Amino acid sequence: MTLGEQGSPAAVAPASSALEVSDTELADACRRGDEQAFGALVQRYKDRLYNVAYRYLGNREDALDVCQEVFIRAYRGLDGFQGTSQLYTWLHTIAVNLARNRLRDQSRKGRNQGISLEALTETGGGGAHAAPGPGPCSEAQSHELEEILQQCLGELPEPCRLAFVLRTMEGLSYQEIAEALDCPKGTVKSRLNQARTLLRERLNALGVL
Repeated sequence: MTLGEQGSPAAVAPASSALEVSDTELADACRRGDEQAFGALVQRYKDRLYNVAYRYLGNREDALDVCQEVFIRAYRGLDGFQGTSQLYTWLHTIAVNLARNRLRDQSRKGRNQGISLEALTETGGGGAHAAPGPGPCSEAQSHELEEILQQCLGELPEPCRLAFVLRTMEGLSYQEIAEALDCPKGTVKSRLNQARTLLRERLNALGVL
C-alpha cells in the first residue's frame, strides 16, 4: 500500500461506481480478491481513520503510519470479519488499538491535537474537527489558544481522551464508541463527562473560559 500526496493511504484506482456500493458489498468483493473494491474502501474511510489517529496521537507521521497499518490489517483480516458490527466500526477499533499501542510504546503525548471550545459541550457528535476558526482574535491569539487546547487535551487520562476524540471530533455514536473500545455505553458516557469536566476545569484555571 502506498501513501497519497496529502499523506493518507492511496486508494487503488476504485471505479467511480464503487462510491454507490454499500460497505457490505465492498467487503464481500474484497474477500473475492477485488482490488478495486478494496481501493474504494480505502478511499471511503482513509480520511476519517487518519483524523482519529492524528487527534489521538497528535503527530502526523505517527497518524499516517497507523492509518496505513489499519488498511494492511483490514486487507489481511477481512475474511475474519463477521459483520456483527458495521465495517467502519471495525476499522475504527483497529485504528484505536494501534494508536493506543503506539502512544503507550513510545510514551508520546498528544501533540498538534486541535479542539475547539465548542467541543466541551455535547453537540450530538460530528462537530468539532478543527481548532478555533477565524474570529475577532488575531491570528497570533488564535494560535496561542490552539496550543493551550492541544496541551489540555494531551493531559487527559488516556481512556477519557480516546472517548472524547471519537465522540467530539470523529462524531461516533455512544454505541459505536462502546464497540470500538469494548466497554459499556455507560462507561463511554462517564468518560466523556469526565473529559469535558477536566478540560473545563483546566481551561478555567488558565483563564481561557
